[in-house]
Amino acid sequence: MSGILLADDEPAFQRLTGAWLRGLGHEVRVAGDGDAAKAAFAEKPADLVLLDLAMPPHHDPEAGLALIPAFAPAPVVVMTGHADHALALKAIDAGAWDFLAKPVDPDLLRVVVARAMERARLARELAELKAQAGTAEDMGLAGASAPMQALRELIRRVAPTRLPVLVLGPSGTGKELVARALHEASPRAGKPLVPVHCGAIPAELLESELFGHLKGSFTGAVADRPGLVETAEGGTLFLDEIGEMPAVMQVKLLRFLADGSYQPVGARTPKTADVRIVAATHRDLAARVADGSFREDLFYRLKGVVLRTPPLDERPGDVALLAALFLRRATDAAARFTPEAMRWLASRNWPGNVRELRAAVECASALAPRSATGILVDADDLAFAVGEGSLPNSGAPSAMRPQSLEEELAALERLRIVQALERTGHNHTHTARELGLSRVGLLKKLDRMGLR
Repeated sequence: MSGILLADDEPAFQRLTGAWLRGLGHEVRVAGDGDAAKAAFAEKPADLVLLDLAMPPHHDPEAGLALIPAFAPAPVVVMTGHADHALALKAIDAGAWDFLAKPVDPDLLRVVVARAMERARLARELAELKAQAGTAEDMGLAGASAPMQALRELIRRVAPTRLPVLVLGPSGTGKELVARALHEASPRAGKPLVPVHCGAIPAELLESELFGHLKGSFTGAVADRPGLVETAEGGTLFLDEIGEMPAVMQVKLLRFLADGSYQPVGARTPKTADVRIVAATHRDLAARVADGSFREDLFYRLKGVVLRTPPLDERPGDVALLAALFLRRATDAAARFTPEAMRWLASRNWPGNVRELRAAVECASALAPRSATGILVDADDLAFAVGEGSLPNSGAPSAMRPQSLEEELAALERLRIVQALERTGHNHTHTARELGLSRVGLLKKLDRMGLR
């Protein structure tokens, strides 16, 4: 059911048109003047606004034009008995989506409402997809593969909860990015996300870093200092490489996880903090529990929900998409891969996972030859970037083999499809519509290109 705000000062028109629209399955609210319409929209935004331009207090169609921006982003269909071409153009310039003259023809109104509702629906979906795609790209969590879709869905479901999360996965797969995505999709998004690398801080300093200390509590403590737990109050504390945490700190962290209390170094009274814990490690924590190097009770406290970041060899179809994304971000010039580069990307194992892929693309784009038409990254550029080849075209002008027309078109087609997939959040129906293809035709191309 779709919501319509009908703003008109004629009771008979309100009654008849409202009843007719409800008969079509729409939820309809009415307002008798401009101020009431703005208040109703502010209280509950509508999917569509049907706006009479000549309403109290001015009864002037020109004055009614000023109301249109108040209903953004909903499409506004203006209605008036003083219809003329100039007024219609002014209404469109003011942000109206369409214009109807009174008396309103019911069949025309049905068509206009249906089109406006479809536009509103698509605008909402597009905004949601852009937000999701933007988040996924910003977090390095882009990918159309089943493992990445499942991971994003789990993040969406787990983020609003208070449960601790343990993120497992090989190095370079984006564990910190998962923590950031969890934080930004949670009610704690307005509060700090505080990362701490448990293996990068000496054991004797980790307690002070986490829980803070008082002046004089140890040599060098010249002033009171809050810890990272206090800094993260109300937000998220990300404990990276939790498997490296010293045994003595595991005990203190366990107490904090149990009741939210902690004691700064040198303090006699405990403090409390409200933070969500997200921990991550590339190690096998279950094995470390078995060999006694990690506390079993802490392990079970941390694993409220376990998320796993898949390595690239479990999502090979995402390599081309990620590479295109990293290439687009690596340079402000037009850039693309040759077909040989795409084959090279797809054939490699990527032991360093997404981190290695990104570094290789950024390095290769800096080395690749530039021309008036942009940057063309070849397989040689990528091979050198990962240390598997010599510097391409060194000491001599570019000797790159010219591409055939068929190769140029294939590379361009692939790039256009990858970019469209990114823009639509990997929605095949919307991507096909944007590219002017049928959905079946798009799926065949994705299969052929290994992008499905």
